Amino acid sequence: MKSMIILLVIIILPMTVFGQISGLADWDICLDPGHSRTENMGIYGYSEAEKNVRVGLRLREMLLNETDIDTVYMTRTNDQQVVGLSQRSYYANSVGATWFHSIHSDAGGSGSNSTLLLWGQYNTGLEKVPNGGKAMSDIMIEHLTDGMRTYTVYGSIGDCSFYGCGDWRGPWLSVNRNTLMPSELSEAGFHTNPTQNQLNMNDDWKRLEARTFFWSILDFHELQRPLMRILTGIVSNVDNEVPINGAEISVNGRTYTTDTYESLFYKYTSDPDLLHNGFYYFEEIEGNSVGVIVHAEGFYSDTAMVTMVDDFFTFKDFNLISSVPPYILSTTPVQGDTNFSILEDIVIQFSRPMNRTSVESTLLITPDIDHIISWQNNDQELVIQSDSLKFTTNYTITISGQSEDRFQHLFDGDKNGEGGDDYILSFRTGADYFPPVLEAVYPPMNQADVELKPIINLAYDEELDSTSVTEDVFKLERLEDKSAVEGSMAYYVVNKKGVINFFPAENLYADEVYVTRVYPGLKDRIGNEVTVTKSTPFTTGVYDINVASIDNFESGVNNWWDPTMSGSTIGEGPATSRAANNEIINLLSASNTSLELNYEWLLGEDAWLIRLYLGGGAPKNVVFDTSFVLQAYVFGDGSGNMVRFCLDDKVPVAAVENHEVSLWYTIDWIGWKLIEWDLSDPDQVGEWLGDGKLDGTLRFDSIQLTYVEGVELKGTVYFDDLRIVKKYNVLKIEDDSPYIPEKFSLSQNYPNPFNPITHIKFSLTETNLTTLTIYDVIGRKVKTLVNERLAPGVYEVVFDAGSLASGTYFYILNSGSHTMKKKMILLK
Repeated sequence: MKSMIILLVIIILPMTVFGQISGLADWDICLDPGHSRTENMGIYGYSEAEKNVRVGLRLREMLLNETDIDTVYMTRTNDQQVVGLSQRSYYANSVGATWFHSIHSDAGGSGSNSTLLLWGQYNTGLEKVPNGGKAMSDIMIEHLTDGMRTYTVYGSIGDCSFYGCGDWRGPWLSVNRNTLMPSELSEAGFHTNPTQNQLNMNDDWKRLEARTFFWSILDFHELQRPLMRILTGIVSNVDNEVPINGAEISVNGRTYTTDTYESLFYKYTSDPDLLHNGFYYFEEIEGNSVGVIVHAEGFYSDTAMVTMVDDFFTFKDFNLISSVPPYILSTTPVQGDTNFSILEDIVIQFSRPMNRTSVESTLLITPDIDHIISWQNNDQELVIQSDSLKFTTNYTITISGQSEDRFQHLFDGDKNGEGGDDYILSFRTGADYFPPVLEAVYPPMNQADVELKPIINLAYDEELDSTSVTEDVFKLERLEDKSAVEGSMAYYVVNKKGVINFFPAENLYADEVYVTRVYPGLKDRIGNEVTVTKSTPFTTGVYDINVASIDNFESGVNNWWDPTMSGSTIGEGPATSRAANNEIINLLSASNTSLELNYEWLLGEDAWLIRLYLGGGAPKNVVFDTSFVLQAYVFGDGSGNMVRFCLDDKVPVAAVENHEVSLWYTIDWIGWKLIEWDLSDPDQVGEWLGDGKLDGTLRFDSIQLTYVEGVELKGTVYFDDLRIVKKYNVLKIEDDSPYIPEKFSLSQNYPNPFNPITHIKFSLTETNLTTLTIYDVIGRKVKTLVNERLAPGVYEVVFDAGSLASGTYFYILNSGSHTMKKKMILLK
């Protein structure tokens, strides 16, 4: 049997060449590039860990070459080493380092990009001993923020103040708590921010970050910064502010070329047009004022005289004007379309922002129609809205060659590189004589064992006229007495399809046939009307549920990390985010808020996973076992992507190998649907990081989404009422023997008083229609627990009063000519 020993290889480089800055000879530092390998992957496939180690190497190089420092230690020097938290602190302590600096970047929503410095702090508010981390952090946060050219929210802050140590003595961060020297940790912007992640890929950007740390160390030691004229900035397209690849920046006979797909970005994407940073960087510029010339293919050149800053970066951005005349990128309808819907807007996408007046004054539509023009996307998108298009009619739209962009370039209609040519869009409208088609129904035809409070889902092949969605066209009917079920109805549009959801106000009766009926009257947006009745029967089951909520999202979604914050998230695009939603909600529970997950996938990736992690709060404290069923209501977009749930097993032991997942659910539905994971069924455990078994105390970890090649790349799904439940038979017979009670009886509920679950037992001596009904003190019916034809026997019913207020209630049993009534008390 072989055993494996993992060695932590640390490189220690003593100073061999004395630098020009004196004053650090008796001081050394341990640099800690946070994380390992490619951990904490960025939004475009470049990880925090890869960036951190290279920033550390650049800083080490500066300290060794430019100062008289004795030694610079590093906890990690490459992308292969795996270094744990305790190893980092242990190493710094073992070599006797006099300072510890941990290098990180932050994570969060794609729109976030701030800096942060965290120094060691006890829960008393005092700084960790030995002191010094706070003073260094106060200096470093200013230089780092100015160098990133971003902002800071918390600035320099103690880690206990930031995380909240509670009863924990602190410091909170392991690298601050366990190190025996002054220490701090830097967060240099967000690797989940699209702009930041693309800049992080550039080696000189990492050098820029290292330079801010270098200057901070000098200022901390009150050492004079040497003359260091550094010129840096971003070159962008003035039209859309997109950084320009391959721009050449020249100064004093030196030239810097911004990154291109061929030089860098091919490592992270197969799309040559996806990534840009436009970043340039020069050190040791000679002269107080220098001339800068910028060239880029397809753009007019630009020049500037720049006055240099002696002891910090000199920032100079350039916004170049394209020399390519504007042309059309795309149209809706496409050229030559023969079946364009008269309900659709006509959309023309230009390559550049246009001069609105020049386009509108020469626009020609044949035959003429009444229309409204609007502009979107920074005046690059022309939208023509009209209610006057006719069926099966040929149309042409002419964009004149005399139209201009914002910089007076003539429009290039034939896209030959020269302006002045017209563009003619030709298309034909189609005919729609067909009413909406009901594509899917839940519960489906003749479905058995349906939950007692289902969301009825009617999905159509096109948008409906919302004014036709009324109570007159829909009915959920109890077949036995033809009575209508009361409830709420909602209509949604999902990817140009209409879906009607009906939410019953109360549980349906157990083991009964119900019929979903859709009557004539529904219309599409053109006015085609449904003229037939569609009836879909189903049978309810006999199981109700006792519910324990994990998160109903009524307090918002701040307990959930943005999906880009998780190191497990991979292959996602910049539109990926999470938010609270107050419009698409589960009306079964009178919800006010749902969890909205916006997703986008990047093509050309090897794997795709969005992990929406439950980071804390009360929902994180809910623990359970395999006797429960995990449920959630999911509003699908019909995309064909897949969703699953992840649990922590063996709580409180926190380990990657204890993550267990459900099977994948394909999102092939639109509207609300209940999905569930029976935790007692070993065949419902999927494969991810764990051993595929649920064999310990459980806690919710995350909602996960993955891409299925060939389906939608972008969309939105919603989650509501994440919970665990236990199912029970609402008509449980106490004894399976053919025992016939001697008399009709109704027992006192137990326990009583109760909160919120109680049991009600009754005995029947003959076969009759039997009802068991709950009333409040003023005689209003609260809930019908039983409405069945029952044989003689002893029965027990479980009543869940979780949604009711404390107070006195009555329960009445009716069977044939017999009636009994008793009182019970709910105390919450």
